[in-house]
Amino acid sequence: MLLEQTHYDMRRAADRLVATILAAIMLATACGGADAPTSSRPARAPAPDPATTPSPDPPAPTADATGETVAQVIGTAQAATGMVVSIVLLDPHEEIEVPLPAETPVMDQIGRQFVPGFILVRAGQTINFTNSEDELHTVHVKDSNDESLFNVATMMGFTYEHIFEEGDDYSVVCNTHTEMFADILVVDTPYAVVADREGNFTVSDVVPGSYTAVVIHGNERTEYEVDIVSGQNDLNLAD
Repeated sequence: MLLEQTHYDMRRAADRLVATILAAIMLATACGGADAPTSSRPARAPAPDPATTPSPDPPAPTADATGETVAQVIGTAQAATGMVVSIVLLDPHEEIEVPLPAETPVMDQIGRQFVPGFILVRAGQTINFTNSEDELHTVHVKDSNDESLFNVATMMGFTYEHIFEEGDDYSVVCNTHTEMFADILVVDTPYAVVADREGNFTVSDVVPGSYTAVVIHGNERTEYEVDIVSGQNDLNLAD
């Protein structure tokens, strides 16, 4: 009986001690004397006020290898008509220095076809002519006056390079197989692209300034006077 009374007294003493500690914690919290228990979950940042939140800065214009600010031209020209697609040229009003493309275009002969059947290059660029099939061909290139520029026989594995110095519209034929033909357009302007069948085109790394935009669609040639500024420029050349 004495042992049970002792256990009872000990439990009551422990309960009073716990109650005293909890009361002290609550009093200290209310008076600011102790930090309230913290949660391991991070606090959520308040939602920004649209009236006071500054707008993000627009992307900075890109620059070319010399550090000069350049532009990007995104536009639309006349959509394709059958197999004829639009070619877009940007002819600067002032002389500018733009390096020739480093890549050398290749015109192959395979399956009794010139592949690709059309190449657009700048004056001064080199084109590599090859023959990838075991059949004798020729590469006969003529200018717009039908004057022969060169005429070489080609065997399998043959490679012939030619620098096109003058801007012109050149035809390519094989004297052995008359069904083989292709076209090469050489332009003087540093900016020239072939639009897709919907007429969409993009010209990157353009030096800002005044230009004549030329759209060539088959035998049609349309010109527009445009000003290109740094950053993105949207051109509608379809009207």
